[in-house]
Amino acid sequence: MLEYELNNPSDPYTFLASDKEVAALAIGCLSLAYGADTQDEAEENHVPIFLFGGYDEWFKQNFGRDPAAGLEARKRDVGQALSSFMLGHFEDRRRYDAALNAIDDPEKREKFIAEWQDGRTSLNDIGTVAHSIGKRLLEVSYETSKI
Repeated sequence: MLEYELNNPSDPYTFLASDKEVAALAIGCLSLAYGADTQDEAEENHVPIFLFGGYDEWFKQNFGRDPAAGLEARKRDVGQALSSFMLGHFEDRRRYDAALNAIDDPEKREKFIAEWQDGRTSLNDIGTVAHSIGKRLLEVSYETSKI
């Protein structure tokens, strides 16, 4: 699992993705005005910002398919990545994960996540949007797997 920090002009966020394709798809679900890097800033994990276009071409060149086909194939992984968005920097995730792992009750977990998100300074609530899209993708992925 790779931990990414979202490159954006708003509050800091990190998220977990199984690979670069999943990270690129998660960002594509949010905004092409964002990019992401792993803590070591390794070029092979870098997802650029596509504010002025080029996302589809870059995606196809890097992953051999268009983003829609990638999302269809990796829906569950992308849903998990979006659900993992956390307000904060890399060093904050350890405390965040420790707290989440200590909470057994699903309702209390959701309350903790919402309260953690309330620490943002921007009106742009990237984390809540990411969680909402992630939840929907996981529901759709689950519904599809039952067919």
